[in-house]
Amino acid sequence: MILKHKIFGGVAWNALGLIVDNGLTIVVKLILARLLLPEAFGIIGFATVFIGMIGMFSDLGMSAALIQRKEKNLKPVDYDTAFWVGLVWALLLVVILSFIVGPIAASFYNENMLLSIIPVLSINLISGSLITVHIVNITRELDFKKIVLPRNLSRIFAAAVAIIMALNGFGVWSLVSQSVISSFLLVFIYSYVSPWRPKRRFSKESFRNIFSFGIYTTGTSIFNYLTGNIDYLLIGKLLGAHALGIYTLGYNVTYVVRGQIMNVINSVFFPVYSKLQDDLITTKRYYFRVIKYNCIVIYPLMIGIILLAEPIVIYGLGTKWIEAIIPMQLMAVAGLVHLLTSSNTVLLRGLGKPKLELIFSIIKTLGVNVPFIVLGVIYYGIIGAAAGLLAAKIIIFFINNFILKKFTGINFSEILSNAGNLFILNSITALSVLFVNNYLILGVIFVIYLALHIWISLPDIRQILFLFNNRKNNV
Repeated sequence: MILKHKIFGGVAWNALGLIVDNGLTIVVKLILARLLLPEAFGIIGFATVFIGMIGMFSDLGMSAALIQRKEKNLKPVDYDTAFWVGLVWALLLVVILSFIVGPIAASFYNENMLLSIIPVLSINLISGSLITVHIVNITRELDFKKIVLPRNLSRIFAAAVAIIMALNGFGVWSLVSQSVISSFLLVFIYSYVSPWRPKRRFSKESFRNIFSFGIYTTGTSIFNYLTGNIDYLLIGKLLGAHALGIYTLGYNVTYVVRGQIMNVINSVFFPVYSKLQDDLITTKRYYFRVIKYNCIVIYPLMIGIILLAEPIVIYGLGTKWIEAIIPMQLMAVAGLVHLLTSSNTVLLRGLGKPKLELIFSIIKTLGVNVPFIVLGVIYYGIIGAAAGLLAAKIIIFFINNFILKKFTGINFSEILSNAGNLFILNSITALSVLFVNNYLILGVIFVIYLALHIWISLPDIRQILFLFNNRKNNV
């Protein structure tokens, strides 16, 4: 019961943080999109592709290894070893980014601004290494309040600075400052809220034990990153900063928002799966709830984008972003397909199967995502990239089901029984956009859909409210 209420508390705090983060993100992006040209977002997209790839190596999977490890096998020196290795490694990566990757990226995209932007953004790797162990300790205790509040405070302050800079003509540097300021504020805040302090000690044995798990999760992160950014790489190279800026907006509104919402629940359940890894029956029960709650929260957002993307873009951002409409809709449809089995990698990692997670990531990246997105970009530009992403998600959907059945005993019919009615309702509603092009009618359809969605989800909503009302009496 204590674990159940820790889970509820973690999800509640992550949900609160998500509301603030996404609400703030949407408002800030609307403001910055009005103040800046698509090219500014495209240049940041250029830098993000290369920094993100190197950044996948920054953690070496050590945080996941520390979270997944059973309590009896975890020693204080493990934390110290992870901290010092992470810090030294981050410093080395900053040097690589500044003097090697930066010039390569500038030449690749023919954009000299990257020579100064990439070194500045790479500083985030250092700040990230300084807070990794703090976040691990907090996550293991499922005390997500201490993660959410610092994150919200730092982003609010950084967003205010970015808007002020954009108003004063700093252009792309307003976006750069937003990222760096938020990252560094987190270092000071997490150091204050977390009592852990590093000691000057290092253990080769600890490093070997952590790295043996972390190397697989690092590999998984690299291939997942390739999956998520091959479109950025190709669009930026073949179509330029303007097209990438347009595509980035559509991606942020759909995939990034969806991913953040999923992380609200998945970040809580990874340590839960790790604690319950010897009890597969209970783990499966929690996994089904993850699928259901993700569907309850995310489906209305995706349907809203599918039906109302055009008025949202035209009246919210302006006609200079009109090319983002169709990619946004295609990505939202891909989100509907992807959602049903999207948490399987977190489940595999929590059960102590990082090697299997890596193999699966390699297959879906090199065998599915990359070919479809490459062909889409080459022949149909940003719309082709979004269509390729949708086609890839449909194929990966079937691969996911095979992996789950073979290694966890979870049948797709079991997943569908948890979200089947919602999935059918969403599929029918999404198809209406093909036959209706009137904003008012589409708005009415969305309101009717939302009412039905809430009605179907009502038993689960009541269960959540019951847990909330009785949380103190059962702790």
